Amino acid sequence: MPELPEVETIRRGLVPSLVGARVTSVLVKRRRMVKHPELGRGFESKLAGRKVRSIMRRGKYLLFVLDGSGLLVIHLGMSGSLVLVGRGERPKHERIRFEFSGGRALSFADVRTLGKVIFCEKRESPLVLHSVWRMGLEPIQRGFGPRYLADRFRDRKAPVKSLLLDQRVCCGVGNIYANEALYRAGVRPTRAAGSLSEPEVERLSKALRSVINDGIKWCGTTLEDDGYRLPDGGRGKFQRHLAVYDRAEGKCRCGGTVKLVRQAGRSSYYCPACQH
Repeated sequence: MPELPEVETIRRGLVPSLVGARVTSVLVKRRRMVKHPELGRGFESKLAGRKVRSIMRRGKYLLFVLDGSGLLVIHLGMSGSLVLVGRGERPKHERIRFEFSGGRALSFADVRTLGKVIFCEKRESPLVLHSVWRMGLEPIQRGFGPRYLADRFRDRKAPVKSLLLDQRVCCGVGNIYANEALYRAGVRPTRAAGSLSEPEVERLSKALRSVINDGIKWCGTTLEDDGYRLPDGGRGKFQRHLAVYDRAEGKCRCGGTVKLVRQAGRSSYYCPACQH
């Protein structure tokens, strides 16, 4: 699933081409991916003619601020991608297509069709987008630090990895970056969150910030399945810097062996020698 670094990279890649452009038409090929308006009724007509004023991001959500107080929200789900194409191009697994003035089109491709799009007027947004507004702080956001994490970990018996994936705690963090942050902090993913010492919480806070910033610096992580691509079709490069993720039974930098454990259906990778 695209996480904060991937979505931020996409946002930065779309801004030069789409801010100031006007939506000329919308083609919805998979109606169930439109979550609002209800059943997608009027989705295309509500977007047509709107100009993109800005493109923002909240966690893993992209928010297109449109004129006329409109807001288009896109969540890429498990396997979604947004690619800028010419009007004659038809990417594989294209589910929704936005045509813009100037001859460009934005193609939302999604193999599993678990992504979603939402259109609402700003006055509707608190009700329609309640799951977006109730998320916690991002690791790169002002106010995120040891005290913030300690308050959310206090007396919690849940595994620390599970809390890092909770968007109400660490907005924008997913499986890849949670694994890597825990490795950098020297903390096992199975530890009870409430058992972390003050120095461990401080190390984890710094590790989360650094790994997210590194992910953005290297334009995100493109794995072998090519599930994530930049808007121009390019690949991210952070996969070259992964220490433990997807490296089960491989060698850690310390010379030890990376182990894999399943937690709530997710894969957790760690080094028994480096993480305690």
